Amino acid sequence: MKHKYHYLIHIILLCLFLVQLSHAVGLDKRYEAALYESSVKVETGKSENELINKAFTQVLIKVSGRSDVTQSAAYSSILKQSKNAISQFRYDYKTLTESADSEQKNIEGDKEDEKEKWFWIQFDAKTVENLLKDAQLPVWGNTRPVTLIWLSQEINGKRIIQSQHDDIAAYDALEEKSEQRGISLIFPFFDLQDQNNISANDIWGDFSDTILIASRRYQAQATLTIRLFQEKSGLWHSRWNLLLLGESHVWTIRNKNRSDVLSAGIDKLADNLAQQFTPRYNSDDDQTFAVDEGILIQVNNVSDYNEFQKLDNYFNSLATVKSVTLLQVQQDRLIYKVSYLGSKRTLVQEIKLSDMLNSIDHSSIDNRFNEDKDYQSVILDDLDKKSAQEHEGQALEQSEQKQETGLTESTLSSVKPEKLVPELEYWLVR
Repeated sequence: MKHKYHYLIHIILLCLFLVQLSHAVGLDKRYEAALYESSVKVETGKSENELINKAFTQVLIKVSGRSDVTQSAAYSSILKQSKNAISQFRYDYKTLTESADSEQKNIEGDKEDEKEKWFWIQFDAKTVENLLKDAQLPVWGNTRPVTLIWLSQEINGKRIIQSQHDDIAAYDALEEKSEQRGISLIFPFFDLQDQNNISANDIWGDFSDTILIASRRYQAQATLTIRLFQEKSGLWHSRWNLLLLGESHVWTIRNKNRSDVLSAGIDKLADNLAQQFTPRYNSDDDQTFAVDEGILIQVNNVSDYNEFQKLDNYFNSLATVKSVTLLQVQQDRLIYKVSYLGSKRTLVQEIKLSDMLNSIDHSSIDNRFNEDKDYQSVILDDLDKKSAQEHEGQALEQSEQKQETGLTESTLSSVKPEKLVPELEYWLVR
C-alpha cells in the first residue's frame, strides 16, 4: 500500500511538471489573448467609463511593457480612444475566495460567500497596437521570457526555500502581479531533486552556476531569485537577481507590506524584460524609435517554400524588426537584410528566446559581429557559381517583380546570388 502511495505521488508530480513545462516554451494563444483583456473590481460611485479607462490602462501597460505609460505625453489622447478599441465586455460576480486579494480574504474569512462585482473587458489587439505605434510607444509582442522563481525567506533567523505550497499568500501576490503585467512565471516543486540541487545558501550567496543547473529541469528562459526578510524596524527587505541570457540584473525593494514588496518586484521584473525585448527611443527628448540601417542574417537548412513562409512570418512577428528583405537564396541558405528598432543586442536576444533558430557560432562572427570583415559565411562550390552565372539575368528580373507580386515557390531557387557577408548565421530548427 505504501509503495502504491509513493507511486501515485510520483505520477502526480510528473503530470504537474509536464503542465508547467508546456508553459515554459512560450506564450500560447490563450495567454496572448489575455494581454488584451482586463478585469477590474466595480467600486461604488465608479462610472462605466471610468471602469473602461482603468481596464484600458492596464492593457496598455501589458502590451507596451511600460509601467510608466500613464506618464507618456500621448496617454491622454490614447485614453480617449478606449471605447473604439472595445471588442467585448461583461460583468462578473466573484466570491472573496475567487478574488486575488489574499490579505482581504484572511481578514474577512467569515464572509467568503459574499459576492463582489467585477467588470471584464477585452480590447481589439490591432487597434491597441496601432494606437501605441501612432503614439511612438513600444509594442511588446509575444516574445516574453518565461521566468522561474526561486523564493527564499529568512524566518526566525533561519533561511529556507519556500515552494508555492509553503507560502500560498506570497505566491498569490507574485502570480497576480505577473498576470497584470502580461508575463509568465513558473514555480519549482522543491521536491527531493530540487533539494539535492539547490539550497537557501546558494540563493543568498548568489551562486549563479548552481542556481542555473538546478533550474535546467524547468526549461525556463529566465531565472529569478528572491531573498526576503523582515528588518527590526518592521520593514520587509527584498533582493532580486534576474539571470537572463548570460547577464545578471539586481534590484532591491523595501516596504512595510510584504505583498506590496513582492508586487513591486514583479513590476521591476516586467520592466527589465520589456526593456530587453521592446524597441527603444533615440533619447529622452526625441520620442522616436532608433532604427538601424539593417543587418545581414543568414539562415541555413531551409528546404522548401513552406519553411520559407514560416521563417518569413517569424521575422515579421519579432517586436524589434521593422522590415525584412530576402536578398539571396542559394540551395538551402537564405540571406536577409533585417532593419530593426533599438539595438542589435536586443534583436539577437529576441531571436535567442525562440526555438526556431539555433545560432551558428563562428569566432569571426561572434567577435562583436564586425571585427573580421573578410569572413564570408556563404561558400559556393563550382557548380553553384556556374548556375549563378546562367541564371543571373532571370534572377534580377524576378527580384524586381517580387516587390509587386510577392515571393513565390519558383523564385526560391533563383534569387540573384551576390557576395554578401552576413553578420549573423542561424540554423532553422525543424
